[in-house]
Amino acid sequence: VKLEVGSVILTPGFEEFDATRKGEFGYSRYPNVVTSVQFERMLSAAGPFEGHLIRLSDGQPARRIAWIQCVGSRDSECGNEYCSSICCMMATKQAMVAGDHVDGLDATIFYIDIRAYGKDFDQYYERAKAQKNIHYIKSMPSRIIQLPGNKDLRVCFLDEDNRIEQKEFDLVVLSEGME
Repeated sequence: VKLEVGSVILTPGFEEFDATRKGEFGYSRYPNVVTSVQFERMLSAAGPFEGHLIRLSDGQPARRIAWIQCVGSRDSECGNEYCSSICCMMATKQAMVAGDHVDGLDATIFYIDIRAYGKDFDQYYERAKAQKNIHYIKSMPSRIIQLPGNKDLRVCFLDEDNRIEQKEFDLVVLSEGME
């Protein structure tokens, strides 16, 4: 069949990076660690929780939420040295939308560097950064530990002064790379 068209759109698709390959983050081992795609579904009013952000371990509201960027991308150990180009803005958007869903949200985004591809994406990032409830920490966490009893998640990381820090969260979202 020959067709005359004005343009051709290629849609090769993608696969999510398998977050279980990064065992230090506890995905599939700790119920309160989810991927960004799973979190997107949680945010949806038509989703399983009707837009309510809850901890999967006990159904309690999630108010302290962390995002870890570049899980499985920009990582030669995983064979993915490239940037997926959507994760930074996806996490930023999710943090802003989560703030509309949860009173008193405390959102923290751990990042290597912010890559805001696209028209006006830098302005969107600056708007999110200016909000009091969204915090950006330039660090790649080394591991997540689930606390016994309450199942909170302790994220261990180096701060910008190279000191070991730990912060506790109700829910951790892994911004996994796209392959």
